[in-house]
Amino acid sequence: MRAEPVRIAYIVSAYQLPAQLVRLVGALDSPRASFLVHVDRRSDRRTYEEMRTGLAERENVRFIPRHRVYWGGFGLVSAMLEGIEELYRSRSRFDYAVQLTSQDYPIKSNDHIERVLAESDASSFLAYDRLPGGWERGMDRITYWHSRTIGRPRGWHLRLPLRRTFPSGLLPFGGSSQWCLTRACVDHVRRFVEANPSFVRFFRHVDIPDEIFFHTILMNSELAGTIVNDDLRYVDWTRQPLPAVLGVGDLPHLAASTKLFARKFDVRVDADVLDRIDAELRASLAAP
Repeated sequence: MRAEPVRIAYIVSAYQLPAQLVRLVGALDSPRASFLVHVDRRSDRRTYEEMRTGLAERENVRFIPRHRVYWGGFGLVSAMLEGIEELYRSRSRFDYAVQLTSQDYPIKSNDHIERVLAESDASSFLAYDRLPGGWERGMDRITYWHSRTIGRPRGWHLRLPLRRTFPSGLLPFGGSSQWCLTRACVDHVRRFVEANPSFVRFFRHVDIPDEIFFHTILMNSELAGTIVNDDLRYVDWTRQPLPAVLGVGDLPHLAASTKLFARKFDVRVDADVLDRIDAELRASLAAP
């Protein structure tokens, strides 16, 4: 069990709601935290500048090169790989890298989050399943050629009837796109990507690759035994739109959850829930 506090690098993807991004960073900020922020290249200039201005005084925040992110396309994977690469370019010291979106929010205090990770016996956290598993049409997302990034409106999706062979020697795994990875796992992902450009090219035409890319790399590695099948997120998939936008009415469920983070939140829908989380959930778990 690790005795000293952990250093966490948060890689945050954002495309809207600048004030909510600024609040998320402020909530998670600590002497042991750093932040790499990716803003969708399709976001307008005003949104991007508001995000940069709102975080300009935080020395532990860096904005990384922007990629176009289409839902279901490779853009989010590119953004996360950009964040990982920036950790090494900047020689950041970190024990864990945590993937977040700007509409996530911690439901535990920073002390609690750091303590859980410090006491995890160097485990990573990633929800996964062997494909096809229980995934409806799961293998179709891999074995057919997909594209969502060829100049059409947001959400446009092309699937060609061209069957493909999964990269040799690997078993496909998939799950939630959120993760919390040790330095060892991040090191492995970076080395694997550098050594296997054909794997990356293959995944550029997988449907919703962020739910399969990292899972397949890590669950086929020698580190698979260190990965806990849990993404540490509270998400409600029972209400529309999916996932449900959480509000004050969800506080009892959030309070009862052992998860560290929840999603998703939208202050345009419920502006009070984040205040209540800070006052009623996170404050009660703060170190004395």
